[in-house]
Amino acid sequence: MQRLEFSVHEFMTIMGHLDFNRKGKPVEGGSSVYDEWYDQWRQLDTRLESLDPLPRADMLFDAKVVINSITDAQLFEVIGVVQEQINMHKELIDTDDEDADPEDLEGWEKRLVDLEKLQNSNNYVQ
Repeated sequence: MQRLEFSVHEFMTIMGHLDFNRKGKPVEGGSSVYDEWYDQWRQLDTRLESLDPLPRADMLFDAKVVINSITDAQLFEVIGVVQEQINMHKELIDTDDEDADPEDLEGWEKRLVDLEKLQNSNNYVQ
């Protein structure tokens, strides 16, 4: 079994994106990433909100969230969110937006490569 590992920042970004699209409405017993990871995301968000800025930054960028099992549909869903992050960062860079950060774009592009390698392997739970 292949583990899927995200930085806390990546996990929070993915879930925040899904939350926005789902309008904050998880489905009880649903099988989407948002539905299955919702409770963990909310607990982690509460924990992050309780931290002072420096420990919060440390947790966001140094700590990891590990997913021990992911379905093909869920992996496809995560890849879609990562692709949307890439598109957003490219647009920020292309328009010289003050929030543009090439390092963020590079990080999401690397994450996409890793996820696509996982998707094309037989080493994850389907």
